[in-house]
Amino acid sequence: MNAFRLALVAVFACGAALAADWEDITPGEDLAGWTALGGQWSVQDGIVRGMAAKDENTWLLFGGREFRDFEVELEFRTPVPTNGGLQFRSHWLPRPLKGDEKAADVPKQMYGYQANVETRQRNGSGRLVDENGRGPLAEPSKESVATLKQYEWNKMRVSARGAVIEVFLHDVSALRLEDEAYLGGFLALQSFAYEAKEDAAVMEYRNIRVKDYGREGKWRALFDGKSFEGWKEWGSEKWEVRDGAILGGSGPKKSEGYLATVETFKDFRVRGVFKTLGDGNFGLFYHSTITPKDDGYPVIAGLQGEVAPEYPSPSGWVYESYKRGWLVEPDLKSPQAMVLRPEQWNEIEIRTQGNRVTTWVNGMRVLDLTDQGQQLFEGSFALQLHSGGVDGILWKDLYVAE
Repeated sequence: MNAFRLALVAVFACGAALAADWEDITPGEDLAGWTALGGQWSVQDGIVRGMAAKDENTWLLFGGREFRDFEVELEFRTPVPTNGGLQFRSHWLPRPLKGDEKAADVPKQMYGYQANVETRQRNGSGRLVDENGRGPLAEPSKESVATLKQYEWNKMRVSARGAVIEVFLHDVSALRLEDEAYLGGFLALQSFAYEAKEDAAVMEYRNIRVKDYGREGKWRALFDGKSFEGWKEWGSEKWEVRDGAILGGSGPKKSEGYLATVETFKDFRVRGVFKTLGDGNFGLFYHSTITPKDDGYPVIAGLQGEVAPEYPSPSGWVYESYKRGWLVEPDLKSPQAMVLRPEQWNEIEIRTQGNRVTTWVNGMRVLDLTDQGQQLFEGSFALQLHSGGVDGILWKDLYVAE
């Protein structure tokens, strides 16, 4: 891929930020495009009302679309003392598993960031919370809280661009925080009748709009969607381009194969979108070198961001082949193990900075590790196919930023 083409790719990847316009996503009266998760949600005259029973936590999820870098603006009102908020970069997942519990048998809960709204303690509005995670992350400024009018309409704006999160109340800065636990996910409105004085409480929202910046940063494509230019095949497994994606499937030996970049990389961010079609073992290797044996069998030295179709899944944990194995043993009872969507498109992202590696799956951070035993600091990216059955895995949207 020539330098001019790479420049065009980088401009395109960043260009969404320049062209973003406000989009009204306030639901209509039929709530089309939104999904109620508990409670009673309705819309009348452009006002979204979420009614929750006492101590019930409910959500209205903006479905079918996820956001990475964006701004959201809305107005909120609390007619009675209650709690709510704007949930963003969020995930609706089973709670952590206990004992022999199965993911399909336990209730789901919300994970991600929340810009809080509450009237019980007015200074809670604008607070940033890691829902069902680390709890409160940052408190709002006194200046922003002073703009609020209790039981009346108030305005909130949230900006999430890369690691930088900002919250504004009536255009006055409430907080600014750098955090990377979640880089993408869904939007949702909350109605939580926490310590409500009545049997039920109501949250109201209106004029909800979003400015979608896509995925900001100086990304360049590793795969052109048409050919394997810049890539090399290793082993007997089969690789082909199908409908703009890379398809990996078993060859005659049903053994192990790799599709690796010719170019090598040191510190980087790499991401790719994948869908598993078989029941084998897959991965995105980095800092890798491949050496064939006399019979052609490829032996890889490198670190692997795991991609596995089982659920709960160790996808996103890091494994060093032929040496140390798992750098951190996957916690298959954690929400991180349940963020994978079986038989659907998923995204994995890996960042290296010296001996620090961070991984995300579908925008949720899985691993953040300073690897004291790391010995490999440069090498190729390689897509792995290991006994994956016919048509084992699809890859697309492979990008790198250095």
